[in-house]
Amino acid sequence: MSETKLNKQLNITKPLKLKPVFRKVSPDRILLYGFLILIAVILLGPFIWLVSASFKESKDIFSTTFTLFPQREDGSIYFSFENYTGAIEYLQFGSLFVNTLIVSVVTTIINLFFNSLAGYSFARLKFKGRDLIFKLMLTSMMVPGTVLLVPNMIIINKLGLYDSLGALMVPFLMSVYNIFLMRQHFLSLPRELEESAIIDGAGWFTVFWKIAMPLAKPICVVLGIFTFMWNYNNFLWPLVVINSPENYTLALGLGALISASNTSAENYPLMIAGAVVVSLPLIIIFALFQKHIMKGINVGGVKG
Repeated sequence: MSETKLNKQLNITKPLKLKPVFRKVSPDRILLYGFLILIAVILLGPFIWLVSASFKESKDIFSTTFTLFPQREDGSIYFSFENYTGAIEYLQFGSLFVNTLIVSVVTTIINLFFNSLAGYSFARLKFKGRDLIFKLMLTSMMVPGTVLLVPNMIIINKLGLYDSLGALMVPFLMSVYNIFLMRQHFLSLPRELEESAIIDGAGWFTVFWKIAMPLAKPICVVLGIFTFMWNYNNFLWPLVVINSPENYTLALGLGALISASNTSAENYPLMIAGAVVVSLPLIIIFALFQKHIMKGINVGGVKG
């Protein structure tokens, strides 16, 4: 039926324009979507295999044919949940998760407070040697973290914190990278609000806590999540300063499980299931705070 006849039947005086059902897609957009799909497959492929293999028996893990779901020789699908129960029991997931959560949360909170305070000081306060101190601090970012292992361990020993959860927190209560990002964000904020508060008699800390910090919530959320994830995944430093199993973190527990799995192929399903269990909390955190992460990154990209 033509548009003219349809307009007459519906008593429409103004011509009705019918939109096409399918929009024409440009070749550039097709190439873009194809490229993004390829990147997604490359990034998600190993994790999909990890989750699939965590439900398999050891003989099926080394099979040359990949199947999305575990299958027996007769083609029937099965799921070996014993891998997860064995991995959780070996990892002592409850106590290790509590240790990891304490270290990550406490370090993140103190890190954000100190780094935001330092960033605001470099951005707003004027004191002798400010720019020189900031430049020297930035140069420390060029030093590899492994070079600082021995000096940090000596300091931890002198403080009497060796083989304790405190040893996992103290070296990471400050971060030059976070200070730099906080300083750049505070520099982008308008000075008028702070100047009016100072005229009303507010001190610098009051201005920082009541005015600057509420405006810096998006970047604080992003840095807080990244700091939490870094401390959650940290393996090398706990390996150096922790000896007692009761002070292990999930990263150390997973490392011990991997070492045990190397001695026998029968332990490979436990190792893979343990890797899924350890990574699951981070996936949940990212899913819950995805909008805040993107918002903070956009704010940092526009204003920083």
